[in-house]
Amino acid sequence: MKKVFALMLIIVFLTSCQFFGAKETTREGALNAEFRTGTQGLTMRFMPNLPPSRLFDNERFVTIIEVENKGAFPVGGSLDRIYLSGFDPSIITGIPLQGEPLLELEGRSVFNPTQGGIDAVSFEGQIQPLGPATDKYNPTVMATACYGYKTIATANVCIDPDPFSRTSERKVCIPQGVSLGSQGAPIAITDVQVEPSPSRTVFRIFIQNVGGGTPIKDLTLLNKCSPYDSRGLEFDEVDYITLEGVEVAGMHPVCKPAQEIRLTNGRGTIVCSLGNTFGRSAAFISPLNIVLRYGYRQTIQQPVEIVASRGFN
Repeated sequence: MKKVFALMLIIVFLTSCQFFGAKETTREGALNAEFRTGTQGLTMRFMPNLPPSRLFDNERFVTIIEVENKGAFPVGGSLDRIYLSGFDPSIITGIPLQGEPLLELEGRSVFNPTQGGIDAVSFEGQIQPLGPATDKYNPTVMATACYGYKTIATANVCIDPDPFSRTSERKVCIPQGVSLGSQGAPIAITDVQVEPSPSRTVFRIFIQNVGGGTPIKDLTLLNKCSPYDSRGLEFDEVDYITLEGVEVAGMHPVCKPAQEIRLTNGRGTIVCSLGNTFGRSAAFISPLNIVLRYGYRQTIQQPVEIVASRGFN
């Protein structure tokens, strides 16, 4: 009996070790995972054979679009929608011109670093009979996603309040450029240059549109992103992003542009200046935190052939 009891104690002990060991491994893996990577926010694809490549003009028109949040910020705001266009609405009827809302899709996170939320958006309509002179109709169906997103980036930068010191004091760092790459968003902060002086430190922040879509200046303009909007987006409403905040060493540097940043050929620059009011001369490393806010529009296309059914009746 004592042997059985001792064996049970050993089993319980080993099981407990495995449980806590697995828990610690999972926690360590989560801490080491890098989820703010990649150049995409929301992605779309037409589900296979929806719509089919060929349809008759007396059939239902059904398409399903799979959407996945591959970035690191959630989507699903009140103005986030998907629209279907590219066809004559008198031939394919019943498709809502106001689009379909995007449900909330979480982005990748430290607890789920490999995959964000996935959903499917469906559109259903009816194909009307083609006229007597039309045998085939070949539209290109286009899905347009309009949604709000953010880019959040952190760069560890060197700040030296006394960069031209004549002493031989050893410093922990030397101010220099930092390459960031991507942050799990279609707008990326690619590089930060650090320019020190005795009175201030200047940060040049370089931005690039890496997602293949079009940035929209303000989230309130997402309703004009619809392909059915009679006004459409104006020239000064696209290729802009908003600087939400910059923080370093517990302070907010003065930045230009202060808010609206124009992207030319998909690129833009912010220049931020921080006064050296640290009360010390020793160099130190501090995280530079940058947040950008914007709307984003992207599209996918699918060709479809609609054949008159009158010759097959």
